[in-house]
Amino acid sequence: MDRRQRTKTIFRLWLKVLSAGFAYLLVITFTSLRIPCWFYEATGYQCPGCGVTRMAYALAHLRFREAYDCNPYFLCLLPFLLLYAVYRSRKYICGSDDHYSPAEKVLWVLVLAGAVVFGIIRNMK
Repeated sequence: MDRRQRTKTIFRLWLKVLSAGFAYLLVITFTSLRIPCWFYEATGYQCPGCGVTRMAYALAHLRFREAYDCNPYFLCLLPFLLLYAVYRSRKYICGSDDHYSPAEKVLWVLVLAGAVVFGIIRNMK
């Protein structure tokens, strides 16, 4: 696959992700439908991702304090995740090796460990 085809592939992927996010925003704005948290339903404890939908909704309406209150861990992580997605997209377009570097693997372990710690701390209240 050449660079132009890879660019089109990434463009289509980003378009699909953004379209799905916008469609979900419309659904939660105009209906009472939400994606339920199975972990919360089963245990009564909030998972590290609980509140992400409310956070995204608050961000869409530029209510940053409310977004922070919904899920501070993922709100703080969001800019880095977006930058990482752009980095991986660029790497794909340029035809670089698709394997994760050791540094990337360590960062993902730290992100997941941080999510677990956040999940424990938020349920101690």
